[in-house]
Amino acid sequence: MHGQGFDSSYYAGKICLAPMVRAGRTPLRLLSLDYGADLVYTEEIVDKRLITAKRIENKLLNTIDYVNDAEIVLRIAPEEKGKLVLQIGTDSPERSCEVLNKLSQDISSIDINMGCPKPFSILGGMGAALLSKPELAKEILESLVSVSKVPVSAKIRVLNNREDTLEFAKMVQRTGVSAIGVHGRRRDERPNDKNRVDEIKEVVDYLDIPVLANGQSGVIKEYKDIEDFKEKTGASGVLLGRIALSNPSIFRKEGLLDMKSEIVNVLEKSCMYDEPFTQCKYVLSRILGSQLEFDPRGKATSEAGSILGMCKAWGIEDRYYYWKKIHQERDSTNRKRKLEEEKDSDVTFHDITFPMKRLRMCKSALTPKCFIRNYCFKNGLPQPIFTTWKRESDGRWEAIIKISDQKHQSRIAQMNKRMAEQVSALCAIVSLGIRDELEGEWEE
Repeated sequence: MHGQGFDSSYYAGKICLAPMVRAGRTPLRLLSLDYGADLVYTEEIVDKRLITAKRIENKLLNTIDYVNDAEIVLRIAPEEKGKLVLQIGTDSPERSCEVLNKLSQDISSIDINMGCPKPFSILGGMGAALLSKPELAKEILESLVSVSKVPVSAKIRVLNNREDTLEFAKMVQRTGVSAIGVHGRRRDERPNDKNRVDEIKEVVDYLDIPVLANGQSGVIKEYKDIEDFKEKTGASGVLLGRIALSNPSIFRKEGLLDMKSEIVNVLEKSCMYDEPFTQCKYVLSRILGSQLEFDPRGKATSEAGSILGMCKAWGIEDRYYYWKKIHQERDSTNRKRKLEEEKDSDVTFHDITFPMKRLRMCKSALTPKCFIRNYCFKNGLPQPIFTTWKRESDGRWEAIIKISDQKHQSRIAQMNKRMAEQVSALCAIVSLGIRDELEGEWEE
């Protein structure tokens, strides 16, 4: 019995944010929806990462998070309801169905990557590797369609032979999927190569289900170009990748925004949804392009070691502090409980944190953890004892450091256990009044 695999209305006529590794995360997806995108794809996520991830209802951000250790594999915002397409990389019918069963309550559709030419996909038998394994591709899609309660789709690219492209696309349609995305370059071609618009059109003419045309970012400069691409291919919809990364406002019918507005809006969403610094910086660097080198704000962004640092580069640190305050207020109930506990606690608390990048930057200087260990050794004190735990509310880590009979802790939780211990060590250094002996600027 098929699920909703035959319902093509979900994809019909849609202008979508295409799946992009490192970029298709919460801030860019939400910004694309704000600008006018109809659907947004996640970045390609390998099936095994989702299978092992833990589902957490993040009450601080009002999101659903899928977390592996300290890594946010997928963060879903309420605004994405009905518009989120989960794209996975897989070579297994069983694992793909396991992912679907696990996430079906939180996603609107599921898409199988059958077009990515990057080595990590190919070597894992995923992405474009499935183009040469039609039987396996068919089995994966049929398995999903047979059990799915949400629309199923696949994203492919044109093959070296036109007839092979049509034959593969027809096979995909026969599995009962709701739509197919088609990238107009072959596996060994790159963005500088011309998009094969005519070959996409052939697929459109050959199939009965909606086709989403992809690969035209080098030509699309404004919204009307999206319509032109759609008309030339006859496609039902369009997938926008690179152009939506460098100019997210391409989805605006009213026209593109200037570079500063694009960057400020990405930073706003990143602060709002606690996006990791490195992921945010990647998106900003793609928007900035050559201005990373020539614009003083671009240089400051490149040199920044935190979200706050990048906000300062663009003069919007007030927005960072605004969202930090909002998150604290949302956690007011838990905060009040913790403050009550602190009154009767033997722990000294601090509001201290620092970005993970500082650890990588301290080449000759000691980290807080190394420093406090050395301090204890030199002063004949027992080595510090760290106690760490992961919070159920948002999957972040906290730590207490105990030195003799004194305990120290930061109220600001961290993304992983290592960082929680380092920050607690810095708290101890501050409590002991020896902060000036630790080299470097650590506190954020």
